[in-house]
Amino acid sequence: MRLAELATYIPEDRIDAEEIIQAAGGTSTFARVFQRMFGIERVAATPTGTKTIEPLGRICDALADKHPESLPSALIHVRALPLRFPSGSSPAISLRQSHRFLSRIQNYYEVDQTNCSGLFWALDLGRTLLETGVASSVLILAGDNLSERDLTDRYLPGLTLMGDAYCGLLLDNEVCGLQVCDVTLRCKPEFSFGYSGNSEQMASFFAAHTKLVLNALEAVGFGWDGQTSLLPHNINTLVWHRFSQETGLEGNRIRLGLLPDIGHCYTTDPFLLLDHELHTERKCASETRNDDLALISVGMGGFVGACRLQHTPGSLTQ
Repeated sequence: MRLAELATYIPEDRIDAEEIIQAAGGTSTFARVFQRMFGIERVAATPTGTKTIEPLGRICDALADKHPESLPSALIHVRALPLRFPSGSSPAISLRQSHRFLSRIQNYYEVDQTNCSGLFWALDLGRTLLETGVASSVLILAGDNLSERDLTDRYLPGLTLMGDAYCGLLLDNEVCGLQVCDVTLRCKPEFSFGYSGNSEQMASFFAAHTKLVLNALEAVGFGWDGQTSLLPHNINTLVWHRFSQETGLEGNRIRLGLLPDIGHCYTTDPFLLLDHELHTERKCASETRNDDLALISVGMGGFVGACRLQHTPGSLTQ
């Protein structure tokens, strides 16, 4: 399965970490400690009053400009927040009715119960649609908008700060280009308490993070001894520094560069990093390029998703 095109949108607005933590009752001193410990200085924020259909529409505009010759025939809308829109009011449904890039959509699906790993469930669904001939090309739209929620909803104590960002993936069955070689999905029922776990339960989930990541990366054939870059859910820098120490994986192979400026953007993190990685490769075209990329998210509730991408001639970076 080819990732034919990728588009991302990170809002320009930012909210300082200290403002969010103070809104949740923390002191300035605690906020500064949190910033240093977890590596998050601010988060990206959708402008107040902006409906989700607007940033998703920007994604569709970008994809239409980049890939005008292939209109998708199936649409998958992914949200990390397990929320239901009132009947007929989903932004993806509204876009389907109005945007030129979605004029040939025949089948529509939603993924919204797997938290941060939802895009990997969507990738797996997209592969099924392509392999069975239900769709000739699949568009995945993802991103969560916290602009209308309380500021404190961006704060997960002792863990992370949540930002807003959006992405779109166009998939097809062409054999040249950036191939999605493997997708693995895991569900660990022992962590089904999700966000509502008590302190002991949450500690057990965080303590299992390295093992959950290791198992998923092994399943997708991660090249530990090679140069494969790891594009993770950017929960915080502490988690990934610990992962590096516990596994021996060089820290420079774990991409954390976006985290300080935009925070943890739910399900879109690895794909924001992928877009950044591909742009970096374009600028450094004369240098040797890594053949593989690995993407992973560990969602609350014990949902884990990962995939491996491999460049072939005619890829997005060429």
